[in-house]
Amino acid sequence: MLGNPVTTVKGVGPTLASKLALLGCNTVGDLLYFFPRRYDDFSQVTPIAQLAPGKVTIKAKVESVVGRHIRRGLHITEAVLADDTAKTKAVWFNQPYRATQLAKGDEYFFSGTYDLQRNRYVLQNPAGELAKNIGVNTARIVPIYREIVGLKSHAIRKIMHELLPLMSMLPETLPPKLIERQKLPSINDTLKAIHFPETAQQLNAAKNRVSFEEIFTLMLASVLNKRDIASLKAWSIPFSPEIAKTFTAALPFTMTDAQRQAAWEICQDIAKPTPMNRLLQGDVGSGKTVVAAMAAYMAAKAGLQTAFMAPTEILATQHARGLADLLEPMGIKVGLLVGSTKPKAKETVKTHIAAG
Repeated sequence: MLGNPVTTVKGVGPTLASKLALLGCNTVGDLLYFFPRRYDDFSQVTPIAQLAPGKVTIKAKVESVVGRHIRRGLHITEAVLADDTAKTKAVWFNQPYRATQLAKGDEYFFSGTYDLQRNRYVLQNPAGELAKNIGVNTARIVPIYREIVGLKSHAIRKIMHELLPLMSMLPETLPPKLIERQKLPSINDTLKAIHFPETAQQLNAAKNRVSFEEIFTLMLASVLNKRDIASLKAWSIPFSPEIAKTFTAALPFTMTDAQRQAAWEICQDIAKPTPMNRLLQGDVGSGKTVVAAMAAYMAAKAGLQTAFMAPTEILATQHARGLADLLEPMGIKVGLLVGSTKPKAKETVKTHIAAG
């Protein structure tokens, strides 16, 4: 069901499917989890006489509507809208279809920006929907999706509306006891609220559920990863207080307490017969390299080698220079192997590595 192609959704043909693919939506599941980037709150319907500048929603009848070209490449559609309190003008730019879409005398919800134009306030480029229809783009908290050329947010909302029945049928993705303990909405209520929120409170609860599940999934993956790592075997590098003292005494500076603590924890980990999986985190200049150097020094004294990897050649060169300054005075050789190393030099480094 979730793995079905987007073309199984009513109204989605090959052309629309190709545009959705550019947004990363190839399956029904991709669509359900294609979340809005923001929301516009048009849920409060305001009488025309009480309109203030900003995003607004009105319920009004169309008294007149006309479209015309005002200059080459620019078409304008103007409509006069009225409710029981007053009238206002609505303006659409380069949307000629509005003139035939809006029927004189029919009542619509209009949601858009009420702003000053040529010394008078008008409703600019509003979305309009028949009042007798269920609101998808108006009179509600409206989700705004990431758009591309030829695929606007209102079209994506229509697709999502077709998926509403499916949003009520999905199996739960979190344990029921966890949902109850954390007071979270169900996955069905969450997806419906993300794509069609009825209230701000409902939307916030859905966002909290999504955030909680993302963090919970990461933590669960971390625990499972840790369990898998614990079943593996690794070289055990015993911690030697004497070697540690020799290393710190040879440094041209005194290690900070934080550096000592991090180095101690790493040395305890690499002494175990299972692989270490640790993140060393710190600001630039906080001394992460010297902590890594101490671990490498322990490995070298145990007769082993260390590979120190960097994402760029510049950074690799800087690290090699820094490690050489620290370790070579202690009798540990440091070699640099990067993509631009010349073939003859590269073979020399590889020969030294192979020889220990």
